[in-house]
Amino acid sequence: MAEPTRPVEHPCVVVGAGPVGLIAALAARMRGLDVLVVEAEPEGRPRPGSRAIGLWPWTLGRLQQLLPGLGERMGEAGISIPGGDIRYKGKQVFEGRIPMLPPLLTGTSLPQTMIEQIWYDECVRLGVDFHWDAPVADIVTDAEGATLTLGSGEQIRAAYVIAADGARSAVRKGLGIEMSGHTDDLPFIIVDVDDHPDGSTPDMFAYFHYNTPELDGRNVMHMPFRGGMRVDLQCKRGDDVDHLASPEGIRAWMPKIVDPWYADHVQWVSTYRFHQVVAETYTDPHRRVLLTGEAAHLFAPFGGGRGLNSGVIDAADAAAAIAAALEADNADAAAAPIDACATDRRAAGLFNRDAAADALRLMRGEDPGSRIKRELARRAAPHFPLAGAWLGAVPLLGRMTLRPGASAIF
Repeated sequence: MAEPTRPVEHPCVVVGAGPVGLIAALAARMRGLDVLVVEAEPEGRPRPGSRAIGLWPWTLGRLQQLLPGLGERMGEAGISIPGGDIRYKGKQVFEGRIPMLPPLLTGTSLPQTMIEQIWYDECVRLGVDFHWDAPVADIVTDAEGATLTLGSGEQIRAAYVIAADGARSAVRKGLGIEMSGHTDDLPFIIVDVDDHPDGSTPDMFAYFHYNTPELDGRNVMHMPFRGGMRVDLQCKRGDDVDHLASPEGIRAWMPKIVDPWYADHVQWVSTYRFHQVVAETYTDPHRRVLLTGEAAHLFAPFGGGRGLNSGVIDAADAAAAIAAALEADNADAAAAPIDACATDRRAAGLFNRDAAADALRLMRGEDPGSRIKRELARRAAPHFPLAGAWLGAVPLLGRMTLRPGASAIF
């Protein structure tokens, strides 16, 4: 005789208390759902580094829809990037100033630690429950819900689960969902540095330099954010990456592109090999789980900062789909919004994966097609400013077109 299914204890459980999980919880709570957030790490865990730093205007607009005033608050918390400076082999090919408009129209730049703190405070204010130091060990779904088994052995029974537990998602692995795509084979070194004491850092333009002569032809980018600046160095094949990322290595290369002061005021250093992968499906066979954020997709940050920005849309749409499913009259009607959300957000994931891959391909310039495009744009830039703007748009903005059949870029 089959063991009876445990009754549902929670209408919505969010796994992961990172930025995407916090927005999922906030969005579900704003739709009147009781929400439990399960997080593997302890409360108050350190969150080093800037990580995702840019929120685009359409992301701020979605936040404003979720919770009136939140988009404006995020804009005020960050800084507006004043413009872009694009160089190629030591020569400037484009410089453009961004009009001083409200952040809801231009976006904002602030470290992920600040983003998470603001969103966490809102979740607490709205009555979201948190279960800290509770890693998920397994998940099983059935026609009535999902059972999460924690590392402690505790089980949590939920009607629906939003998986926002990052690149190593225990929920995704527990459901046996694979990722498809590839890993970029050239590492990047990402360095966060302090604001310069002369107050100049927030006023610096977003900067990208192809084939920087002072760095033996490596690409480099720097971007200010509230409280500091992020510097990205693209390594070459055969580089001693550990040395370049060490304090001695940073003191050797960083002063060649920015004020030497920054090299002695480093907040955080990390080395990445960027993945370009998307989950094979964003839901389970019983339509009880939705994958969001890095549990569903991994992109390079170049080409528009698509990871967090698309993750916010994933989270908001997942909460809306679950709210609709909970109001449905029958199982088929409940599965429909889950299916629709999973299908649409996976299409967005594929679109963003390919857009970020396009940006990396052009930045690296290792294939003939990319080299030809870059060289033609470089030669045309003095006569046609849009050519230089295109060279900057690729790493900083990427493919900013509407997805086919969608109402949003991400």
